[in-house]
Amino acid sequence: MAHLILSCVLVLISTQTIESSGFFELKVDSFSSARGVCKVKSHSQDCQIFFRVCLKHTQDVISPEPPCTYGMGVTEIFSADTNSISESAPIRVPFQFKWPGTFSLIIEAWSAEPSDGLATENQNNLINRLATLRRLTVGLDWSQDVHTEDQTELRYSYRVVCDEFYHGETCSAYCKPRDDPFYHRTCDASGNEVCLPGWDGKYCNIRES
Repeated sequence: MAHLILSCVLVLISTQTIESSGFFELKVDSFSSARGVCKVKSHSQDCQIFFRVCLKHTQDVISPEPPCTYGMGVTEIFSADTNSISESAPIRVPFQFKWPGTFSLIIEAWSAEPSDGLATENQNNLINRLATLRRLTVGLDWSQDVHTEDQTELRYSYRVVCDEFYHGETCSAYCKPRDDPFYHRTCDASGNEVCLPGWDGKYCNIRES
């Protein structure tokens, strides 16, 4: 009876609710346009811009309209000079599903007006939009790409990384190392449980003789 109760407790403890299984990151490395970066300029302020990323399921014709089925993210607003763009923080888009590998990627550059902030309703402030189909595997290495259109060039890097304790090609294998009265385990790169030295059994809770 005690063994059955212990097994039930172990199963309950092993059930985890995590906000997401991974995240997509995109870094704008450079952005330039022969027509000028900002469409809206103020005599009292420097030109300000921001970038928006939308991830969707694969589409034969990629629509920029909502919803962003895989998630959306934006940068902060910053000056449109070369250094500010190259030093901007990556956009991070969390996801709560098995990473599909293939996805639709939309990157937009927007002029930022003082009164609107990160608003994207005014299409007159849209500087440039890239909509493309991409395939990306999970990993720490960054992939680089460049998009050139209408005298505008966008260089960017992107990657997909699993959240802590998630593993595998789709970030769907959950395994958290534990060494307590209930578990004595670590995890391999694929997310498989591996008992610590001196322990055995399904829950790594049986001391080897």
